[in-house]
Amino acid sequence: MPKYELMYILSSAVSDNDAPAISNELDKFISENGKLIATENLGKKKLAYPIKKTRNGFYILSTFTAEGGTIGKLENKIRSQENIIRFIVVNLDEQERRQAKDREIQTKMKLSRKPKTEPGTAPAEEAPINLSETELEKKIEQAISSEDLSK
Repeated sequence: MPKYELMYILSSAVSDNDAPAISNELDKFISENGKLIATENLGKKKLAYPIKKTRNGFYILSTFTAEGGTIGKLENKIRSQENIIRFIVVNLDEQERRQAKDREIQTKMKLSRKPKTEPGTAPAEEAPINLSETELEKKIEQAISSEDLSK
């Protein structure tokens, strides 16, 4: 059975005493349809933006294993709850596969890129040219007299 993670936010309209009861109700539903691994109450936190005129919410994270068909039933149960303002269900097995694939792609990209200089070393500088004043004047005159000024 795949491993899932459910995070949901309870409205601040729910009292501190009622939040565990709602959490226990969802945990019971998960236990009946799969295996509950852990539930963690992350506490009351301020939301990034108001949701349904609510500025604070109780964050709860549950980890469980269940069959794929159970997830639809769980989502329907959550949607029927008025106190839950947001939720997300993530398949952890699929997420781990995606992360491994992304790491593999990133290592290939790093190998295909060839740095211009070695990391940690400064770019090579040209050695300074030491010319006397007369040699410098001759070079300037030669450059000015030539048609191509880029020399």
